[in-house]
Amino acid sequence: MTHFHGSLIGLRRVAPPANRRRPFVFVAFVSFVLHFGCSGSTPSQSAPLVSVTKEVGSWSGRGTTTVGDVNSETGRLRITWKTTNEAPAGSGRFKLTLRSGVSGRTIAVVADHQGMGAGTVDTDEGPRTYDFLVESANVDWSFRVEETSGAVGPRPPAN
Repeated sequence: MTHFHGSLIGLRRVAPPANRRRPFVFVAFVSFVLHFGCSGSTPSQSAPLVSVTKEVGSWSGRGTTTVGDVNSETGRLRITWKTTNEAPAGSGRFKLTLRSGVSGRTIAVVADHQGMGAGTVDTDEGPRTYDFLVESANVDWSFRVEETSGAVGPRPPAN
């Protein structure tokens, strides 16, 4: 700041035109973008997502029952079932129903099978607690439940 001695009558300070600072701001902005935005470095690659499967539980028996309180963090379930020892022949029946563990509401019929057999069903019904209703006559049954989740895997080698 300049100090004046004497009279300031008739003198007034005039601000620089508003557009005088704009070229400087524009040049500074462009320099910043070019320096940091186009530095030639590639963004870091994210690690691939790998499926991880874990067994939640397995059950077996003969006759009708409810099994469960299967807690699922993902809702992505693989259910593998099998029936054996049909007696008398031709009279076996097996029905496996996936239900909400809270309300008992039917979510999906996993199997509805006559006689001996096996199968696998994949579901994706969201994270929650599940249970299973087994309705069976004249066969031994078993089923296994596995849950699949994604996990970050090792970084692939650079080319």
